[in-house]
Parts: sequence; C-alpha cells; structure tokens
Amino acid sequence: MCAGALINARIKKLYIGTDDNKTGACGSVLNLLEDYKFNHKIQVEKYILKEECEDELKKFFKFLRERNKSRKNNDED
Repeated sequence: MCAGALINARIKKLYIGTDDNKTGACGSVLNLLEDYKFNHKIQVEKYILKEECEDELKKFFKFLRERNKSRKNNDED
C-alpha cells in the first residue's frame, strides 16, 4: 500500500533505513518500485543509518508488545 502511495504521489526519491523482512515492498520481500512497469520511477537509497534504524524499530515493537501485554493483564483483572 505504501509503495502504491509513493508512486501515485510522484515521490522522486525514497530513503530507507533498514529492510522490512516480513512485508517490505520496496526491496525487502519484493520490489514494486522496480519490478513493475509503472509510469513513474522512484530513486531508492537504502540503509541510511541502518543500525540506528534497526535499534529504533526493535525498541518500538518491544514497547508495543509490552503495552499490549500490560493491557491484556489489566483486562483480565
């Protein structure tokens, strides 16, 4: 969905910090920006601050898991 939005918005350049190995459609799992014949091409620059981006994503999803676990425990009380 995001890749389609980028194409429709005529974004010229996309900067990607790290891959999304589960659902990434801009070069991780598949590459909608290069593999299809869309009438708009987007230049992609990958791995900008890769380690920092990976750390931030890990912290974010850890926070979500902990929050959801806490909410589930509160709902059971």
